[in-house]
Amino acid sequence: CHHVTGECTCPPGWTGHDCKHPCNSGRWGPRCENTCDCNNGDGSCDPVTGSCFCEPGFTGKHCE
Repeated sequence: CHHVTGECTCPPGWTGHDCKHPCNSGRWGPRCENTCDCNNGDGSCDPVTGSCFCEPGFTGKHCE
């Protein structure tokens, strides 16, 4: 945590003052500031890496 503000620096995939809240669906990365860019699925991705969760029969970085 920051020595003056007390704000925590959360690892990718986590957010909140105490870093105990996972990213909402469709968001990923540090402070959950990135948006998932996925096709042919529910639009969600891994909250840490941003890798898309694809529907059966689809592959690729964006499930294309």
